[in-house]
Amino acid sequence: MPYSSVQTKAALRQQRAIVTAGFLGPLTPCQVVVARDGRAARDLGEPRVRQEYHDCERTSMSLPSARSSVCLVVLLIAVVGCVSPAFPAEPARPASEASAACASPERSGHTDLPYQLWPAEVVSADGIVVSGSEQASKAGAAVLEAGGNAVDAAVATAFALGVTEPMTSGLGSETFILIYNADGRTLAIDGSCYVPRLARPDELQTARVAADRGYIQDYKSIAVPGSLAALAYALERHGTKSLAEVLAPAIDLADFGYNLNASTLAEIDGLSRFVRHQEYVANLFLNGFTDTWGPGHLFCASDLANTLRRIAEFGPDEFYRGRIADEIDADMERHDGYLRKADLVSLRAVERQPIRDTYRGLEVITFPYPGGGGSLLEILHILETFPSKLLQEASLDRLHLLIEAARIAWVDNQNSRMPLPLLEHQLTDRRWAAQRAKLIRFDRALLPGEISGDVPDPYLAVGTTQVSVVDRWGNAVALSQTLGGFFGATVATPGLGFLYNSNLNAFNYTNPLSPNYLAPRRAPTTVMAPTIILKDRKALLVLGSAGSDRVVPTMVSVISGVADRGLDLCAAVAAPRAIWGTNWGAPRPFIELAGEITPERAQALEKRGFQGSYLLEFPARWMDISAFGGTNAVFIDPRTGMLAGVPDPRRSGAAAAPSAR
Repeated sequence: MPYSSVQTKAALRQQRAIVTAGFLGPLTPCQVVVARDGRAARDLGEPRVRQEYHDCERTSMSLPSARSSVCLVVLLIAVVGCVSPAFPAEPARPASEASAACASPERSGHTDLPYQLWPAEVVSADGIVVSGSEQASKAGAAVLEAGGNAVDAAVATAFALGVTEPMTSGLGSETFILIYNADGRTLAIDGSCYVPRLARPDELQTARVAADRGYIQDYKSIAVPGSLAALAYALERHGTKSLAEVLAPAIDLADFGYNLNASTLAEIDGLSRFVRHQEYVANLFLNGFTDTWGPGHLFCASDLANTLRRIAEFGPDEFYRGRIADEIDADMERHDGYLRKADLVSLRAVERQPIRDTYRGLEVITFPYPGGGGSLLEILHILETFPSKLLQEASLDRLHLLIEAARIAWVDNQNSRMPLPLLEHQLTDRRWAAQRAKLIRFDRALLPGEISGDVPDPYLAVGTTQVSVVDRWGNAVALSQTLGGFFGATVATPGLGFLYNSNLNAFNYTNPLSPNYLAPRRAPTTVMAPTIILKDRKALLVLGSAGSDRVVPTMVSVISGVADRGLDLCAAVAAPRAIWGTNWGAPRPFIELAGEITPERAQALEKRGFQGSYLLEFPARWMDISAFGGTNAVFIDPRTGMLAGVPDPRRSGAAAAPSAR
């Protein structure tokens, strides 16, 4: 439905009642919406009654009593409407309305896969939005339905994610946007966070030594937020809607409530000790400041809604130069943070040229420095030196190759001596990849000294969410956001309602010769690699991933599944993963024990020298399965033009389409 930027109070109330009916009640992993040739279907699952809602009136981010009543009305609407269960203990089977390719493991021939790995595909001819939140994807789809293009929808989805997935995105984060226009033009918009001018590496090093796991999560870890600048820049130059129009769905979600999905609730539950650092933040996420809410809880975020309203009315200058900037400045000064209004005033989004290359005859367009596109291309180039047949087979050698190629690129991407622009040139050089590929041997894993004699400089911004959008005209957007670690700095300015990033952790504080050494106005290097793949100069695949430093290997597993194995996108996303990375520990393989990755093959990899693997058995806890990424993707059928949106079930992703025209 359209969103108007100027409405009377009566019209606004009426419209929001409709919006609430549309946004409440996230689909379970078993639910699928299919919009094919003008038809739509939904499996609503079992009836449920919401038993909890946020008591907005008793907290520091309280609504006026009238708005508290609105929350109660929304609760009653949900009860009367008998919406479907939001968070089953384990994901249920996909609904029968799915397309044949993705309907179920049985119908697609993948009977050996657990249902936790099977995505809920959405098929449409009129546009697709895929993100880590069902409500956010619906917000983007509503903008497409109102006539917006892919940029409009991606920006609206990103703002909505700041409400419904606030621990990885929002106004305090950074954003990378990759745009493909149907006429063939491409561009990358860099909304990096920058180092504030007052930041001091000696103080940060002291804080790092004292921090839990060596990761700082407080006011001192905050870099200058770049997301709003990037989103506003993309919308102004390449969108068709106003800022107020694309903010409207996010404001409605914040005002009238939303449910967090199962993986997000698991993250809050597992990491709640960090949420308690600040009373205001604890009040945003926890019951009585200490306990996690149940899956039926309806969150209202009135402070965030008011902040978004101010931005809708006065534009991004309110955040970077106006009263919001003043409030941020005062809060940072009170708590010894480095960020100041002068830093906000000087921040600009930057338009960059994407990196372009090929893999198995497909053109790969991905995000340049400070993103992880160079690392993505290095892995693909290494794989391409081997026969495609090797990557088609369900074999031990295939798993070995995927892990070792990702491991080499992981080391190369953290070269502590090479200047970053030169490093990207090296990572994307096919001759370099060919040399690195020659190191790989299939009788054993490489020893660390065989890959590099240098000590890696492991400082990257992590903690990501991904949006992939294609509109009915063929325009495409891949957008990634990060707050750094989950919940970012774990602090927020009281009254503003959003978390700040913790991206100053992405820097080296002790070696001035390191390319990652902390210096004013420097952007952190990240692994975010929003990517668009073309076939015959037309968009074929739009994707990106969450997963910290496992983002790129996760994406490679999906790309190789499509390009080498000929899998449909659902099967490629569902395929069990063998990747390389870290998760608050030493680097090691991460292996999902399902399908072709049998326990025997995992043991064989161990015998080859891949020691200490993180082995995931099914059924798995949400917190554990989320370590394997969140690759939200769209496939464009080159024969029919139909769009298939495939969310990653490992992060409770969701796809949505506009109603058929």
